[in-house]
Amino acid sequence: MRLSLRLRIVLTLIPMFLLLAAVGGAGILLLHRLSDRIDAILRENYRSVNYMERLNESLERIDSAFNFAMAGRDAHAQYDLNWKSYQEHLALEQSNITLRGETELVLRLVDLTERYHRQGQAFFDSATKDPQRRSAYHDAGGLLDLFKEIKAVSGEIRRLNQQNMEDASSEARQTASYSVTVLAVGLAMAGLLAALLTWQMIRTILHPIRTVTEIAREISAGNLDQVMPVVTDDEVGQLAQAFNLMARHLREYRQSQLNQLSRAQRTSQATIDSFPDAVLVIDIEGRVELANPAARRLLGVTPVQAGQPASGLWQPPEALREPLAEALLNRKDYLPESFEHTILLNSQNAECAVLPRILTIRDENDDTLGAAVVLQDVTRLRLLDQVKNNLVATASHELKTPLTGIRLAVHLLLEESVGPLTSKQVELLLDARENSERLLAVVNNLLDLGKLEQGWRQLDVRPESPRSLLQSAADAVSVRAQDKSVEISLNVPDDLPAVSADAVRIDHALRNLLDNALVYTDRGGRITLSAAADGDGVILNISDTGCGIPPEHLPHVFEKFFRVPGQTRGTGTGLGLAIVQEIVTAHGGTIACESQPGTGTTFRLRLPVANGNVPPNYVFGHANGNAETSS
Repeated sequence: MRLSLRLRIVLTLIPMFLLLAAVGGAGILLLHRLSDRIDAILRENYRSVNYMERLNESLERIDSAFNFAMAGRDAHAQYDLNWKSYQEHLALEQSNITLRGETELVLRLVDLTERYHRQGQAFFDSATKDPQRRSAYHDAGGLLDLFKEIKAVSGEIRRLNQQNMEDASSEARQTASYSVTVLAVGLAMAGLLAALLTWQMIRTILHPIRTVTEIAREISAGNLDQVMPVVTDDEVGQLAQAFNLMARHLREYRQSQLNQLSRAQRTSQATIDSFPDAVLVIDIEGRVELANPAARRLLGVTPVQAGQPASGLWQPPEALREPLAEALLNRKDYLPESFEHTILLNSQNAECAVLPRILTIRDENDDTLGAAVVLQDVTRLRLLDQVKNNLVATASHELKTPLTGIRLAVHLLLEESVGPLTSKQVELLLDARENSERLLAVVNNLLDLGKLEQGWRQLDVRPESPRSLLQSAADAVSVRAQDKSVEISLNVPDDLPAVSADAVRIDHALRNLLDNALVYTDRGGRITLSAAADGDGVILNISDTGCGIPPEHLPHVFEKFFRVPGQTRGTGTGLGLAIVQEIVTAHGGTIACESQPGTGTTFRLRLPVANGNVPPNYVFGHANGNAETSS
């Protein structure tokens, strides 16, 4: 009679299971005994130790109450509160006496407690300034002596229980050692039997398993034309039949998947080809896998045949090389939004402005497959933005001349050069002068911003001390700060390197930030100017204790004409921070804003260290201007 593989395995493993059950039962019994020893350690003795610890804590506070009372403080409430806790833990200890000699100690503790309580009540019943209080505390047999005796007796009770815990612990260790020895012998016997049974099982079933392993390796290598011989009709034979059936299904599935993959690739190519913007798919090696007609026309990339990899590495424009490498190597997407990141390309003998976006492509296991490059055509939008900026600059320039005449006329009227004025006329003219000054400030800001964006001004870049830049800006607003009772502090290390800066332009930027901070900082607040080295640059910090900016508005603080909704302080136009960012960007630096509502705001300007590489009269770049907001 031929036994099935299952029955043979069961008959082989039964003796090992029996031995393991015996060893496990012995282990459970021994562990149960060990648990009893541990329980003896952690039961009544631990409670008594804990009661004495808590009793001593209450005793210490009662003694402190006596000392506070002698010092003239009202400590009776503290005495009553801790005396209640003391009596509670003493009662618990009285109900938890378990050791020889513990009863005598507890009775002694009770006697001392009664005496201590009587004298304590008499202490507090006496007048507050009664000189007998100090005698009742310090004299022989007084409160201090009773305090020490109680602590000594409670310490004896605690030590008695701790000693018993140590004795029980020693007994538990002996039991554990015996248990380990018994279990080690049993496990050694079980291991020996398991080794013998395993060797027998290997002889019986290892050969068919090796055959299955070899065929599985061939199939995993792509050779699906494998057939496993069927020798027996037991489970191994059934495995061989199922394995052959699986190989046949894999061959059929591979053929169907190849057909679906070909169709999916054709569909993907057709979808990408329908996009009006240039779209490319780059593999992990930097080769072009897919490219739509717009991309081939704009970049001149080689068209990719369906199902075939790109023939060579793509050489992207200089501005895209670093973002593309970051996407492929570090899986960092590149999603710019502003026009300053546009790239100019030639398409059909015409200049085309595109805004690039690079996204990492990952599979279901989060492994990088490549990157998708989308070049959005923003030529018309960029031209419209330039037209808008030119229109604003032109309109502002045309408004400045008549506005200057209006200001002059208002000033002459207020000086009564053409005749006396009534009080109502003076009030109206003062309001007109204030509004004309505000309007002139708006026009000047628009003109400055337009010139900065179009690169009409030049920088006189020289090595400048960070301390002198911050000190000059602080001095300019110091009078206003004093009038408002706002403290301005300067914290700049003496060893900071000089920065490459146009002192006039940076002073303009810093003053804008300080003006903003003064507007939104309440009386008694503080504005702190500090600086710190940061690699090849220096960071200038302007921090205030103003009302702060809500987190949802922080991304927009440098946008033109943006003001935080709901903040009505000041009469700004929302252009101050736009000018600050233009100036800082023109210096090759950066600016950032950090703020917490109700706490304050910090602006961080990072300027490059002066190293002689920045040429004088450096022309402003075309950075995107943004806006003024509150601090």
